[in-house]
Amino acid sequence: MNFFGGATKVEDERIVTAQNKIYREIYYLVMGICLISIGFKFYLYGFDVSPIYTELAILFLQGAYYTARGSSLGVLSDEVEMHDRKSKVPMKWKTLLWGLGIGAIIAIFFGLNSAFNYADTTAQAYSYFFMVFFVSLIIYIPVLVLLSGGTFLAAMNRSKRASDKELDEDEIER
Repeated sequence: MNFFGGATKVEDERIVTAQNKIYREIYYLVMGICLISIGFKFYLYGFDVSPIYTELAILFLQGAYYTARGSSLGVLSDEVEMHDRKSKVPMKWKTLLWGLGIGAIIAIFFGLNSAFNYADTTAQAYSYFFMVFFVSLIIYIPVLVLLSGGTFLAAMNRSKRASDKELDEDEIER
């Protein structure tokens, strides 16, 4: 569909595939540079988040953009369908497991932080760890599972609507 009234451009599939390969390589290069930069800044400045805001923004925004753009074009639902055909674990369960895993990692981190920084004795350290760990699990796991699962389902629904709309437009043109 061409909005500006120009002729549709015929492209060589070999060239488009080569361009996509180059874009993919650039993407991996940028992600690698961001991760190396994060590691280097952690080495120089310690484990402080303030020096790596730019890298975190790049890592987060590229994922958010891909999800939004893929769902608006209807590609995301097709991509998930292809993944689910090949994989034993459906994408929706993997998304929920990622939320669960990140919640557990955050809970362990907060538990260890409380045990090391605020406890005076070993028994108190164990007590602080388990108390903070379980409270963090109760707080973060539901939030992250709902956030990741809800975002995934919303993107899938949007992608299915866009894909169905495109199919309907193709049927009308025929």
